Amino acid sequence: MMATTPWDSAGVLQPNAGPLNPYKDFAPNWWSQVLEQFEPAQYYSSPTGLGFASRSPRRQRYFMDSYDDILKGYYGAAGTAMRENRAPESFMDYMKTNPWTSRYSALPQSARGVTGMATNPRTRFLFNY
Repeated sequence: MMATTPWDSAGVLQPNAGPLNPYKDFAPNWWSQVLEQFEPAQYYSSPTGLGFASRSPRRQRYFMDSYDDILKGYYGAAGTAMRENRAPESFMDYMKTNPWTSRYSALPQSARGVTGMATNPRTRFLFNY
């Protein structure tokens, strides 16, 4: 009986060969499997979210800071679907339909980082010339 080793017949080590390879069960598309199971990766790589965030620094800050709120909204939608005996949609599908612009525009100006001071400065003194 011949034991399989990571060494070929010429005595050269072949990487990722043999029974001792801990990564032999990984499929070639293992990154897509990680993406399906790791919700932060799904959120921060969402094409919809990245398109929204690329419009301005304030929108980018909102996108980076609102992960917990979006995830809680997804959990709420998934729980509602389960109570109604429907299969919940995946987080990736939820991210495709997430209305970023309407959520952001519904925020008050102070939450978006916009103040009226730049367009309407207060006048502290009135000078008579």
